[in-house]
Amino acid sequence: MTVGAVEFLTNQHRDVERMWDSLQQSRSETQAREIVALLSQHDAIETTLLYPELRDTGEQGMRVSQHSLEEHQQVRELLKAADGKDPSDPAVFATLSECVAAVQHHVQEEEGEIFPLLRQACDENRLLELGEKMAAMMSTAPTHPHPSMPDNQMGAKVAGAVAGVVDRARDAMSGSDRPGS
Repeated sequence: MTVGAVEFLTNQHRDVERMWDSLQQSRSETQAREIVALLSQHDAIETTLLYPELRDTGEQGMRVSQHSLEEHQQVRELLKAADGKDPSDPAVFATLSECVAAVQHHVQEEEGEIFPLLRQACDENRLLELGEKMAAMMSTAPTHPHPSMPDNQMGAKVAGAVAGVVDRARDAMSGSDRPGS
């Protein structure tokens, strides 16, 4: 069943929340890898599809897109610092905690301001089309953070596709069971 862009991204937000709740109890490396992978894929999808769509809505869309991309950069850097490290290490767990707190703040802004703006600017067919593109992109989006990823649509699309291939090869060689691998 096809879901629209807002539902697709909201479902991922809830998935990250559930994964984080579980990781706080288990400190499992597998769960940490899954969170890093999902947040990396989510970042690539929003950078490539959501924010360009918002920029097309006008001044408010440009403003919230730029602000969101700045928040994404912070998350990418925090994810990079924790990627592949043992979450039972207090310093690594603290980095993941800071990252998830930044993500939770960003999610509140998206769900409170960005998603209503997107719904106002796009008809249901466009939201469904974007949702389909987002779902399809999950199989090619990077599974590791890339802080140097361009924030423009074309740069993110090209660099993200290359990074996704490299990440999946890296995951296969390491035996990782990351989502989308």
